[in-house]
Amino acid sequence: MDDPRPASIHSLIRRNSAPAEPVKARPAHLNPKMTPDQAFRITLSDCLAQLTANAATVRAGHSIEGLHQLRVGFRRLEVALGSFAREFNKDWLEELRGRAKVLSSRLGPARDLEVFLGERLDRAVDEAERDVLAPLRARAQEACQAAWKQAQACVAGADFALFLDDVAGLAASRLPLAGDRKLPKVAARILDAQEKRALKRGRIAKSLDESDLHRLRIALKKLRYSAEFFAPLYKKKKVKRYLAKVRKLQDDLGEINDIAHVRGTLANLMRDGTAKKTELGFAAGMVAGWYRAHRPRLAKQALKRWNRFRKVKPFWA
Repeated sequence: MDDPRPASIHSLIRRNSAPAEPVKARPAHLNPKMTPDQAFRITLSDCLAQLTANAATVRAGHSIEGLHQLRVGFRRLEVALGSFAREFNKDWLEELRGRAKVLSSRLGPARDLEVFLGERLDRAVDEAERDVLAPLRARAQEACQAAWKQAQACVAGADFALFLDDVAGLAASRLPLAGDRKLPKVAARILDAQEKRALKRGRIAKSLDESDLHRLRIALKKLRYSAEFFAPLYKKKKVKRYLAKVRKLQDDLGEINDIAHVRGTLANLMRDGTAKKTELGFAAGMVAGWYRAHRPRLAKQALKRWNRFRKVKPFWA
C-alpha cells in the first residue's frame, strides 16, 4: 500500500534522475515587516534547500564541492536553530540542532581527507620531494574512499531523511514561537549576542593557544552566518564591508585550524596503516614538521587582524 503522506521536497528530488549540481548558500529574502516567526521559517527553508540539493550531489556520485556545500548547509542550519532557540526560549530547537551536528559529523572524515589530499599534503614539500609522500598519499586515498562510503550511506539513510522531514515540517508549520516581537529588534539582539561571544573568545585567544584560536574561529563563523541571515534588513554596502573583514579573519584562523586537521588526519592514518610503517612515518613527519614550523607566524598574523577587526563598528549598531 502506498504511503498516504504527502511527499516532501527532498524526497521528490531524491527520486529525480536529473544530474545534481552543488548549490551555495543564498541570502534569505527577509524584510523588516516580517515577524520573527516568518523570518525563522524562511531561514530554515533556505538552509533546507541547500541541504537537499547538495545531498543529491553526494548521493549521485563523488562531488567534492557538493559535500563541502552540504556541510556548510548543516553549519548554517545549526547557527539558525541555536540563535532562534535562545531568542524564542524553545529548548526543543536545540534538540534539532544536536541532530544536525551528529549528521554533519558523519560527513566530516570524507571532507577532511579530500582537503588533505587536494590542498594540504603537497604544500608541505617541494615538487621534487613529492615521491616521498607516495605511501602516505596511497593510505590517505584508501581512507578517503572508505569515508566517502560512510558519507553516502549517511545521506541515503533513514536518520538523514527523517531529519530533513522534521526541518521541512517546522519550516511549513504555523506553530507560534515569538509572539508579537519585531524582527529588527530580534535580529539586533541575535547579532549582539554573537558579537559578544566573539569578543569574549578574542580576549582569551590572546594566549595564542590553538584551542582558544579555534573557539574564536567558531564564534566568528556563527557571527558571519547570522550576519548573512539578516543582511537584507540593513544597508548593503555596510554589510558587505563588514562581512569582507570577517571572512579575511576567518581565512587567517582557518590556516591555523588546518594544522590541527593535518595533525589529526596524520594520527588517524598512522593508526590505521598496517604496511610500510617506516615510509608512512617519515612522510608524516615531514608534513607535520612543515605545518608546525609555520604555526607561530600564522597565529601572530591572525591576532593582528583580530585586533583590527574588534574595533570595527558593526553594521546593525
